[in-house]
Amino acid sequence: MTSWKLKRIFTFLFLLSLTTVFANTPQELFDQANTAYTKGQYTKAIEQYEAILSSGNFSTEVYYNLGNAYWKNKQLGKAVLNFERVLKVAPSDADAAYNLAIVQEQLVDDLDVIGTFFLKKWWQSFYKTFSSLTWSILTLLTICASVGGLILWLLGTERNAKKKGFIGGLLLLGLSIIFFFAARSQGSFEANSQQAIVLETAIDLKNGPDPQSTKLISIHEGLKVHLLDKIGDWYKVKLSNGEQGWLPITAVEEI
Repeated sequence: MTSWKLKRIFTFLFLLSLTTVFANTPQELFDQANTAYTKGQYTKAIEQYEAILSSGNFSTEVYYNLGNAYWKNKQLGKAVLNFERVLKVAPSDADAAYNLAIVQEQLVDDLDVIGTFFLKKWWQSFYKTFSSLTWSILTLLTICASVGGLILWLLGTERNAKKKGFIGGLLLLGLSIIFFFAARSQGSFEANSQQAIVLETAIDLKNGPDPQSTKLISIHEGLKVHLLDKIGDWYKVKLSNGEQGWLPITAVEEI
């Protein structure tokens, strides 16, 4: 059972902050886009979702619905891009993760993945569990709980309670430090993932930032690449199999 369902925008303040586009409010555009999607008018739905984003207002719900519309319109690269944008700020969004996995099964490229040092891989998996906001809230909560434990140790009258307060306070303080660095790492990833999605149907990976450079391999729409450097109108990228090369900036879009 797939999850190609639409999501609604729940935050009233978000709707109030949106500006008018083409004489329609973003809420009207959102409703019209959803209606067009349900009628199978995917190009029209895409235009209206993109109009909301181009007004400078961003929402995981819009990205999610836009990803679905691009998938239905057989634009796999754009579908991958928008589902990845959802997961960048909402890592626990199960619908986006599920739909992304379905789209990825349809991509041309199936490259090997070079193993990452296990501690680095574990840390990345850990901090991407929640958004930076969630990690920040957890940090504050554990700090408050830690202070409560230490206050119990300082002011408690029973020896056993004081001992539990001291140990609990120290453990919670250590946990808050871990949560703090998780919030920092996830926040950095959200601000600049250094990742991009190939949008060209097929494009040659070059060994230099020049159209006349030697072709290394051909890669295809929907492939995720890691951005290493930029010279002029070219990105130096790294593929999941470790191979590096150059692509025109116009061939990819940053997540």
